[in-house]
Amino acid sequence: MPLEEYRRKRDRRRTPEPVPESEPTSGGNDRFVVQEHHATALHWDLRLERDGVLASWAVPKGLPEDSETVRMAVRTEDHPLEYLDFHGEIPRGEYGGGRMSVWDSGRYDTEKWNDREVAFVLHGERARGRFVLLHRPGERQDRWLLRRTREQPATSAPSGAPLPRDAALAVATPAKRLPSGDDWRVRPVFGGRRVLVRSDGGRLTLCPAGDDGVPGEPIPTPGPLRELGPALGAGGHLLDAELTGGGELWIADVLHTAGRDARPLPLDERRALLEDLRIDGPQRRVVPLYPNAGEQLLAAVRAQGLPGVVAVREGSAYPQPGSPSDDWREVRVSRAGQGSTRPAAPRTGHGRASLSNPDKVLYPATGTTKADVLGHYLAVAEAMLPHIEGRPATLKRWPDGVESSSFFEKNVSRHAPAWLRTARVGTPGGRSESADFAVIGDAEGLAWAANLAALELHVPQWRLGPRDGRHPPDRVVFDLDPGEGATIVDCCRVALRLRALLEEHGLAVYPSTSGGKGMQLYLPVRVTELERTSEFAREVAERLAAEHPRETIAVMTRARRRGKVFVDWSQNNTAKTTIASYSLRGRERPTVATPVTWDEVAACREAEDLVFTHEDLPARLERHGDLMRPLLDTEGFRLPRGGAIFEVPG
Repeated sequence: MPLEEYRRKRDRRRTPEPVPESEPTSGGNDRFVVQEHHATALHWDLRLERDGVLASWAVPKGLPEDSETVRMAVRTEDHPLEYLDFHGEIPRGEYGGGRMSVWDSGRYDTEKWNDREVAFVLHGERARGRFVLLHRPGERQDRWLLRRTREQPATSAPSGAPLPRDAALAVATPAKRLPSGDDWRVRPVFGGRRVLVRSDGGRLTLCPAGDDGVPGEPIPTPGPLRELGPALGAGGHLLDAELTGGGELWIADVLHTAGRDARPLPLDERRALLEDLRIDGPQRRVVPLYPNAGEQLLAAVRAQGLPGVVAVREGSAYPQPGSPSDDWREVRVSRAGQGSTRPAAPRTGHGRASLSNPDKVLYPATGTTKADVLGHYLAVAEAMLPHIEGRPATLKRWPDGVESSSFFEKNVSRHAPAWLRTARVGTPGGRSESADFAVIGDAEGLAWAANLAALELHVPQWRLGPRDGRHPPDRVVFDLDPGEGATIVDCCRVALRLRALLEEHGLAVYPSTSGGKGMQLYLPVRVTELERTSEFAREVAERLAAEHPRETIAVMTRARRRGKVFVDWSQNNTAKTTIASYSLRGRERPTVATPVTWDEVAACREAEDLVFTHEDLPARLERHGDLMRPLLDTEGFRLPRGGAIFEVPG
């Protein structure tokens, strides 16, 4: 029955989709449709008429615009021919719930069709050209690849340029006054962060750029801006923009759009391309561009409290990176509205915590003393405290140093000072039904723990409320644990695959070393069911293990982990804890669980590349700030429904 699976997944009483009762009859095998589908994850559905049905693939990032880009495509169930012109809202909760519209449709020619390769030529308005779907041997039955071929028919749309990976923003030449002449256009500067906006297949990333215009690691996208990626659609886009402290995005220029490198084009043509994009929306606008009006314009900018303007020469191309461009000139008129982004120094309180035996050596191999341990925790307090505040801490103590025995301590009621917050929390499976945990929220609490030689602090993925009630988890953690014969280098390869998988569903994840052999990846979430984070992490781990069985495993059995990385999803159990970011580890050296950049993860070739000790942390914090800060600043993601991580809804 060709449409049996299609009918099984749909209730005609609930969905507006066509659900025909009769069996299909053979058609012309020459019609196609591409539908834009805003389901759990935005994607594009490619449907080709074949033997009376529509053979269907879900393409998360849409059709490739150039021959160098390869897209993942997921084979879904066949659809009825009535779906060729379907558009509308599929109710949430139903299979594929969300808005669907026709992106393009028309005729196509079949050049090859078998179980491993489908080659075809599309003759649509937006989709024109020769494409091929490939199924690699050994892959799951529904996993295909889609690419645009190098050789194209004469009637095809020109092959586009791939979205550049090394693009940098233009750097203006500082000037004391506006240039003279009518061949200049002037735009205001809003005093925000300069960002390179990258949209690829509806997935949006914001990368802050330094003074040299080179973009750095992506930052969390403010909630109101998340719809910009879907609004820009399936094509690739690079935009020059400014992100204000209030979360407003002002787009000033375009570097690349719809398979076209726009940088060589003159200003007016780039401006026309920019205005053709669907950009304006909540908290996002195209920056206005004015004719050069000299001091009159500067006075207006100054009156609004803006910091300055940029003048761009009419007819000029987008400047190449490397040095400031004389075709771009920046005039600063005011510092109004520019606040410092440097956080305040940590409070040390009134000295209620004391340090006994400060010269006691806790790490004999390096001579690191208890005073050094205290110094570390005070140095990282500003970054660390927001991540452990409100979380009951389990202390791991080495009273006689790391070469002697250690023990975990949950119940601190016997020696906790009166000023330290403690919370009675249930301990299922423990020695008693509950324990009085330390809840560390200030530098004094860290000093108290250091005095106990509590080198390691472990916390759960949930916080306590003001009356010690448990909030639902606000983080998912993926604990990557290398088995015998594997190292953190292998963890990095798995981490990159896990990141790519989550990005398919619009989820951002942040990496940290464990301070030992492995690493953790953290995802900020919003859930109402306590067990949902653990279920989701397990689904992710099992998909990775299914797709990469030689490198990844999702079960705890140690005998099966040799040479592989165990994706430990069980750390999301509400009774379990994970090493806190910036915590020391009780190893031979005073290593630290250290947040890292994705560039560092991708560049890791030796295990030592990602080993950091307490001496490394002050310089890293000065250079990077708190790389885990997005966990606090980002509105938690809603997790895809159960099972969605294995599929793209049809």
